[in-house]
Amino acid sequence: MRTSTAALSLLLALQACDWVKVERTPSSFYTQRDPARVDQRDDSRELRARVRNFADEMAGGHPDRALTALNPGEGVVVIGPREGIGVAQIGVAGLAAALDSAGITTPAVARVPDLRVEVALRERTGWFSAPIQFMTMRSASQWLRVSGVFAQQRGEWQLVEIHLSRPFASPAPAPADTAASDSAANDAARSEPGRGGATVPRRPTSRAGG
Repeated sequence: MRTSTAALSLLLALQACDWVKVERTPSSFYTQRDPARVDQRDDSRELRARVRNFADEMAGGHPDRALTALNPGEGVVVIGPREGIGVAQIGVAGLAAALDSAGITTPAVARVPDLRVEVALRERTGWFSAPIQFMTMRSASQWLRVSGVFAQQRGEWQLVEIHLSRPFASPAPAPADTAASDSAANDAARSEPGRGGATVPRRPTSRAGG
């Protein structure tokens, strides 16, 4: 009697297994368990915040604070808006001079319509590209193109290279300001640099005779 009861219990247990629906483990569970990918996502957000803070401080007429937001290294390589022949400046003082020569009218409101950031998972480097629009009540909007490279040194991100330029024409309008959605899904972070990354906005071709 005991044997038949035990067998019946086993059959009922096996039959019940068919009624249990096994759910697939969400991919976010594995991402949270991968410290490298979590760090990559956090690093991307930090670099995005640094670039946006830079834009806001420039719009407020505080180039010194804009400089601090980028956290440049001592040997930062700078190509400013007036270095059209490709001559670069070296150091924090060179970056400060380049920001002063940008000629941005302030006070203004900064908008970053197409901020793109990519963080390398292994090399501990990151790059960014963004056209920044400065809007004022007194004059037409001004644009400043900014692109650069960050490197993680002694546990913090430092700017090691930056290129500033004033476009001849306004960049094509983006669908929406990237400041409206700062999520990991919108970050252009990749596990390896150069794969599927965004390109720096191209300078429009000049008109004939212009």
